[in-house]
Amino acid sequence: MTAPRRLHVAFVLDLFEGVRTGGVISAQRFVRALRERHDVTVIAGGPTQDGVVGLPRFTIPPFRKVMREMGFVFGWPRRATLEPVLRRADVVHVQFPFWLGIRAARLAREVGTPVVAACHVQPENLLYNVGIRSPWLARRTWRLFVSSLYGKADHVVVPSDLGLAELRRNGLATPADVVSNGIPPQFHPGPARRTGGAEGRFVVLVVSRLAREKRIDVAIEAVRRARNAARIQLVLLGSGPEEARLRRAGATLPNPVELRGVEPDEVPERMRAADLLVHASEIELEGMAVLEALGTGLPALVADSPLSAAAALAVSDELRFPVDDVAALAARLDALVEHPERLAAAREASLAAARRLRLDASVAKLEAIYLRVARPPRGA
Repeated sequence: MTAPRRLHVAFVLDLFEGVRTGGVISAQRFVRALRERHDVTVIAGGPTQDGVVGLPRFTIPPFRKVMREMGFVFGWPRRATLEPVLRRADVVHVQFPFWLGIRAARLAREVGTPVVAACHVQPENLLYNVGIRSPWLARRTWRLFVSSLYGKADHVVVPSDLGLAELRRNGLATPADVVSNGIPPQFHPGPARRTGGAEGRFVVLVVSRLAREKRIDVAIEAVRRARNAARIQLVLLGSGPEEARLRRAGATLPNPVELRGVEPDEVPERMRAADLLVHASEIELEGMAVLEALGTGLPALVADSPLSAAAALAVSDELRFPVDDVAALAARLDALVEHPERLAAAREASLAAARRLRLDASVAKLEAIYLRVARPPRGA
């Protein structure tokens, strides 16, 4: 069998290091895997370093505080830096629908390089974090994403059917495919040792950015209301603008919440040591924490929200609850604490689901799209 053509991919995103958002984590994983068979040059805000062409960074003054708290800044689309890389590339991958991505896609078209645009942002992610809840404005923002980037790309990739349906509903006619973020190989089942106060308790894990739309307050309040609250240890892994408020709320639980930041390498072990993942977020294009939990065999109890694709990853109806419904979540927690045999069945179902969602399959699907749209080999 002939080896696939080795491509030069220009991978454009605002940030590639130092921030723990789903779109950035996904980019890091895909770039690492793609580099095994292709030449990938990352163009991102920050310093130039090995394999990364750096651009100036900037924030928007009215939102500077929340952007700093979220750890996200924009990359400045300097043409003199972008154009030579885009001109050499066989295909350009744009990760975010912001100014850098829009400008890079426009420059790529000018120099004749095809563009694959990825959808990793819902308008509500942006709006809710600055205190705006407006379905009208969310629809307008979707249409802006389509008119400025996705509708002008050669191909669009989005991690879930929900995301693709939103793009189509808001005018996308470009060829598009669902490509899951995928489960990396380090998220696998295995023994894990519990330490400290978690021994003998039912460990409920939340892995998330600590932001408003993640609704971690619902998880805290549900543990408080559960009949078995004294048996439950809630562990929150993440950082973000809601940290101080969540820490105060969690301190009043019968077993005070354990809340701390976490290095990526620690997450699989913490998942293997837990009994249950709770994912209460109302906005998800896929739900990377839920994917990762499936890989370790950790059952995930997921909010069922019209703005979230994560509920589709739940392996049974018992592992879904209505979004924002604290009483329903508390009842689900009690049922699982009192019936460990249900958790055992959910672990097996989680591992079965994970086999269909491995990262290597997603990388192969994205690679096939690149090969299909890439410009012809030079001199062919």
